[in-house]
Amino acid sequence: MPVVIPRLIVEVFEHTNFGGRRGYVFEPVSFTADIGFQDNISSVKIYKGPNFKSNPNYKAILHEHWHFQGRKLALGPGFYPNLHDMIYNFTDNISSIGFASVLDTAGPEWGTVPLIVECYEHAEFQGRKITILRDVAHTGNLGLHDMISSVRIFKGPDFPREGANVMFFEHVDFEGAQFSIRMEPMDYKKEIPNFAFLPGRFNDVVSSVKIEGWSSSSEFNEIIFEDEFIGNEMRPEWRWEDPGGGGAWSERQGYLEMRADPGQDLWHGSPPGSGGNMDAPRLLMDVSGDFAIECRIRVSPDLKEHGGLIVWKGPHSFVRLEKTSGPHGFRGDVRFERHVNRVYSLVGRGAGLVNVRELYLRLERRGNQFLGYASPDGSRWLSCGQTNVGMGDPVQVGLHTLCPGNIPPTLTRFEYFRLFKRRGEATKYGLRMAQSAHQMTDYERQRLDQQQRARAVRDLV
Repeated sequence: MPVVIPRLIVEVFEHTNFGGRRGYVFEPVSFTADIGFQDNISSVKIYKGPNFKSNPNYKAILHEHWHFQGRKLALGPGFYPNLHDMIYNFTDNISSIGFASVLDTAGPEWGTVPLIVECYEHAEFQGRKITILRDVAHTGNLGLHDMISSVRIFKGPDFPREGANVMFFEHVDFEGAQFSIRMEPMDYKKEIPNFAFLPGRFNDVVSSVKIEGWSSSSEFNEIIFEDEFIGNEMRPEWRWEDPGGGGAWSERQGYLEMRADPGQDLWHGSPPGSGGNMDAPRLLMDVSGDFAIECRIRVSPDLKEHGGLIVWKGPHSFVRLEKTSGPHGFRGDVRFERHVNRVYSLVGRGAGLVNVRELYLRLERRGNQFLGYASPDGSRWLSCGQTNVGMGDPVQVGLHTLCPGNIPPTLTRFEYFRLFKRRGEATKYGLRMAQSAHQMTDYERQRLDQQQRARAVRDLV
């Protein structure tokens, strides 16, 4: 079975406005009932896949009847929240999905595809099939909750050279017993024809799936702002926010301490509107366009840290990538969370990073796409997932700390914060942010001189 390098990736939804069950399609489906969506697709998101440039006229073709018959609707990359609109008039009667070259189009990009995981309802690759390309916190959203009995795993177009793992979890949100399948660079594909034969009785119990692989994040490689917290005053680019008044921050000549008191949080409660608050302290600055932000956190033996990176548009639209505290129910794990329209969702987690001495976190933005990474050394980056959130410019980026519930006060130590742009964009952005500090340290002045010399040499070349 050849591996398909997707030109387009179609995310189909059961309800309008991207609600209900969802599924992924990147190759023709002659009968949507085979993927659990017989005449009940109401909204779609279409992304440019890794192979889109080979045919930029490619579109997804939605057909009224199976085997690509009947009326059809051609859609390019974009978000389509309601196929019941008069302009489409495809009221819950999509029965097959194909692909064809139609007209030039633009739209959102999917991001990386390290592995392609095909999950089947029954043993020996029978029954309904779902395709997984990124972390799934609840397989019920794809229509196979506690119903996966066999899988095929292929190397994707962005397979990391270090190899990758697929981890199957007993419970939602990547909790409970787990079973891991390793893909090495020399592997073409792996098949598990019957989960019933696996140790731990994993047949029909899988509730979440994580694709775990080390990746290199090198697209944003020009630092346009850096704070190592070695001055005596807060840099003027920063703005300190502490709505609850219980937080505190203090520069310690080489790292920043941020403290939060019990109850200071950043969520709307569950169900939405019940018991949440936006009281957590945060340190923010404005930025526009695509970027990457990065920080390093000192990890204490008692895991009292609870904080990390944040991209903030407002209380109804923000994402968080953070190290959690040991006393909390998350047990010191790394979590990537999405908060949109008063609804929280877990995007992904960074496994195996609880007891590292130093933790590096990195958040990248490409348009409406946000990608989270974590690392124990700042060179090998473990993907924590990716998500799409619509945020107009400018947004606010920076650091935050939390103390959810009644756990003891948290204390998070940040050793640096960096803001990156692509090289060409950084030249246009200039060093305005770094130069605008009231008083530069010797280290900062030396670093600025080095950057200016390097830029002058590049300009000459």
